[in-house]
Amino acid sequence: MLREALNLRDAIDGYFNKWMELDCAGDELSSEDWIILEKIKSFLKKLKMTTKALESSFATLDNVLLAMDFVLAQFEAGKEAYIDDPIMAPMYNSGWAKLDKYYRLTDESPAYVAAIVLHPSHKWHYIQESWKKEWVESSKKLMETLWNDYKPVESPLPLCEVPSTTTNEFLNWRNKHLQPSLVTDEYERYCNSERVYGFTSALAWWLEETQQKNYPNLSKMAVDILSIPAMSAEPERLFSGAKITITDRRNRLGSDVVEALECLKSWFGIRELQGDVL
Repeated sequence: MLREALNLRDAIDGYFNKWMELDCAGDELSSEDWIILEKIKSFLKKLKMTTKALESSFATLDNVLLAMDFVLAQFEAGKEAYIDDPIMAPMYNSGWAKLDKYYRLTDESPAYVAAIVLHPSHKWHYIQESWKKEWVESSKKLMETLWNDYKPVESPLPLCEVPSTTTNEFLNWRNKHLQPSLVTDEYERYCNSERVYGFTSALAWWLEETQQKNYPNLSKMAVDILSIPAMSAEPERLFSGAKITITDRRNRLGSDVVEALECLKSWFGIRELQGDVL
């Protein structure tokens, strides 16, 4: 609406000039009002672009906190730029307070942090570079708690017995190297490895056979987390599509059949699953 009003500014001003003496007198927009509307439109455009990016079919949970960080930075920049503006300052302050409220609610679930960490191009780099130290520490505790739900219970491997009577230095050296190496934690091994780039999506990367073998338990956790959409827009679209499936002549379809049909329709539209998977 703001965009259309600004595009039709000349027509709107002309209307008020022509009918100034009627009931609309006093409702006309001044030059200062038009400037304010332009500022508001410029800011809302950034919010719109962020929203559009997150409501797409392939936006997953790893984008949520990044998007909130981006929007929060826009609010903070606006608060500083219009600190003395009697009209714009309250808008930015109210918007920042509302976003901060919902940002704090993400602390109640480790899934948001896990989605970023399990993105092979981010891992802990983004959080450590962008967040305060105390936030990083609390996030790592949340991540460890979540990983413990997937982490396998490991039993210690029996050590090779080395004869205590041997005096052969070669046999002592050989037996020492026959000792099994300590089993490394999948999550720690993943975090300590180099970040990865050049893939279609984080979820597709975790579904690759290499990751399934190298991180059998962590990959399950990653698939569970990265399968969550960033917004409910796509699930709502799929839900609405069920009315096409359930017609008057299909009124005896059970809920399980309808669910299976909608899942198949959705999966056939996913590029990453084309080919041998389907």
